[in-house]
Amino acid sequence: MSTLHRYADYLPAPIADQFPSPVKNRERIRPLTAGQFFSDFYLEEDQVINRGPLLKDAAGVTSLHLLTAQPLVVAFYSVNWNGYGDALIAELIEKHAAIEAAGARLLVLSSEGKKHFTEFNREPLPFDVVRDAQHRVARKAGIYKETDPIWGRVAGINADVPVPAVYLITPSLEITYSFTDTYLEQKFSVDELLSVVDKQLAISA
Repeated sequence: MSTLHRYADYLPAPIADQFPSPVKNRERIRPLTAGQFFSDFYLEEDQVINRGPLLKDAAGVTSLHLLTAQPLVVAFYSVNWNGYGDALIAELIEKHAAIEAAGARLLVLSSEGKKHFTEFNREPLPFDVVRDAQHRVARKAGIYKETDPIWGRVAGINADVPVPAVYLITPSLEITYSFTDTYLEQKFSVDELLSVVDKQLAISA
């Protein structure tokens, strides 16, 4: 018996029309890694979601260079990572005091604006959160491309957002620690990051 039309009634899951094909003309993301340098970027005051110790005195436009007098941890975040994003924020909240005690500062870059972010994060946060509008910084980090969308590789992610990433950046904008998770299968460890901060400060002392 022919099985040519055996699965004709089972339609594939639809792909949102506004997104490009994840296969045709795909150019892969290329996340920055330790040893590379982060391109300078600018944070606009009207994109600040939560003002913490890093931006408490900032006004107007602030550049990355002005934020790296101490080692700077830059963590990308999206509410559309679902439970993965919740776990990342919880880890950063729990270990924020340890990050500062180690001599580093923390900046979280959110794919979503303040209204959407605060719908999912209602408690006060001890660190700075700024919206990464149009994924400008994520593009510089190599963790976002329209041609290689996260929803093309991870089931349950239906938004056009970057992949998770955390970087430790020196005053010269060199990356001394990098964590990226293209398939949302790993767990970010602040303790591993702190060991790099300790080594970095010991060398510079």
